[in-house]
Order: sequence, then C-alpha cells, then structure tokens
Amino acid sequence: MRKCLRCNIEMVENLEFKVEGGAYGLKVTQQGIFKDNLGKIKCAVCPKCGYTETYIQDTSKVKELTLNKKEK
Repeated sequence: MRKCLRCNIEMVENLEFKVEGGAYGLKVTQQGIFKDNLGKIKCAVCPKCGYTETYIQDTSKVKELTLNKKEK
C-alpha cells in the first residue's frame, strides 16, 4: 500500500502510464542499443490531491544490475 506524500492517505495503485495518442506504455531500459527491458512503469494516484507517483512493480532486474556493479 502506497501512501500519498502530501495527504498521507492510501493511493490508487497499479495504474498504467501511457503516452497520449499511443496505445503503448513506457518501459525502463539500460542505456545503449538492444539493452534488456528492466520493467514496465506503473503509477499510483492520490484520490484527494491528484499527486502521481511512478514505480516499477518488479524490481528484480534492477537489483541484478546493482549486484553486478558491486562485483566488478
């Protein structure tokens, strides 16, 4: 459960973040050509003030990146 940083009430989660006019969402990737998709961006919205927060639901691939950097 995510709470609004401004109102401290429960946010509506697991909403999709899409570009207006496009039927596709946004994704996070590493820099460079043909890099692995790290996750689809989701968002949560506060029903009171409209504050919007973006996040990646599955962070396992991002965690792998940080572990690989520590090993080098």
